[in-house]
Amino acid sequence: MSKVNEVEQSNPVVEKVGMKVAVQYAIGNFGLNLIFILMTMYLLYFYTDVFGISASAAAMLFLVTRILDAVTDVGAGFIVDSTKSRWGKFRPYILFGATPMAVTGVLCFTVPNFSDTGMLVYAYVTYIGFGLMYTVVNIPYSSLMAVISQDYQERSTISSVKVVFGTVATLIVASATLPVVQSFSTEKTGFLVISIIFAVIATITLLITFYGTKGLGDTIDKSASKQKEKIPFKLKMKVIGTNLPLLIMLIFIVVNSLGAAVQSGSMLYFFKYIYGDIVLFATYSAVTLGITTLFVVVSPYFVKMMGKRNLAILSQLISVVGWIGLYFFHSSALSIFLFGIIVAIGMGLSRPLLWAMIPDTVEYGEWKTNIRAEGLVYSTFIFTQKLGMALGGALSGIILGATGYVANSSQTPEALQGILISVTIVPIIASIIGIIVIYFYRLDKDKYISILEEIKARKA
Repeated sequence: MSKVNEVEQSNPVVEKVGMKVAVQYAIGNFGLNLIFILMTMYLLYFYTDVFGISASAAAMLFLVTRILDAVTDVGAGFIVDSTKSRWGKFRPYILFGATPMAVTGVLCFTVPNFSDTGMLVYAYVTYIGFGLMYTVVNIPYSSLMAVISQDYQERSTISSVKVVFGTVATLIVASATLPVVQSFSTEKTGFLVISIIFAVIATITLLITFYGTKGLGDTIDKSASKQKEKIPFKLKMKVIGTNLPLLIMLIFIVVNSLGAAVQSGSMLYFFKYIYGDIVLFATYSAVTLGITTLFVVVSPYFVKMMGKRNLAILSQLISVVGWIGLYFFHSSALSIFLFGIIVAIGMGLSRPLLWAMIPDTVEYGEWKTNIRAEGLVYSTFIFTQKLGMALGGALSGIILGATGYVANSSQTPEALQGILISVTIVPIIASIIGIIVIYFYRLDKDKYISILEEIKARKA
């Protein structure tokens, strides 16, 4: 066999979609993140300091609604995998779900004139409503990733483009929200206005994704559609239960999401009560997210050099160093920014990895079971992400309540320590657990290419 043929067999030809399609797909993540990060970064603060809910009540609200929301994700995955329409399997949910998701997002940042009980019920209803609509859009949107390209390296590139758009959205939310909110006479009006602005932009960008991804994945969908009609629930769950790389990733995602939720939800409290300058939070966010974006861009190059698993481990170690430094040295803006930048480097390297590694587990599951179920895999992925966020959001409120936090007041030393623990110690523990778990991930490039070849041989 010639050397050329050996190369061709070890690197099977897979159609690539190119940068234009990658951008049209990724811009939807910009819109999704505008609303999602607004919720993640500011909703706890909004509930405690603007809406008027106690920290403990907010903790219970996050726990109950996010777990309920996460449970619905798995059911949504089954529905998506069974969908047939003139717009394909995934895209109709983006088309018809974008506007309702945006509207429910705005309602979460609306303060009605109800009794205390009525306010709490309103918060539950609107937050649950947003979670359901976010699921309707996000699971199909995320599932598109697995059918856009089956090229191992291109998936890292597309994932990075997607995360760049998401990180830019995060940067905008983090740096623009407070200045806009504080430009109004009350925070109540400011949060309502900024949520409306982000909701409109999110709707537009998701429609761009809908029209820009027309026809993607049709070949894979058509080849698998007949089989999927006959697959019972029990057999579909086998796709998850026998997929070791996916199970490892799901555990990693839970702890990663938990740590991120606690840390991001507590940073505003950190600047307001520990450092004593809430305005500096916007500048800090702009700088650190700028660094994060830069390292998101270069993440695919690190994947080429060291592989996805090894980069995941390295990225977590870098962030741990930053959080340790922030725990011990947070009295000056210089030290806060220095260690925040170190954390941002680690986060930038790791953010694209989840979206690049999960699609690989789709082919692994198909190889193990002869069942291709993108929707189920991604719904389970989103489920674990939201489960981690539910636990993280609740833990943030529990720590605040347990240490005696009182909104808009001078905080006790115990309350200040609780905020510091949320910002540093909790994400450190989560990252260490993540490193231990991801060490056992073995789906590297060579294994993936071998699996893809065998799947194609079965279908030939």
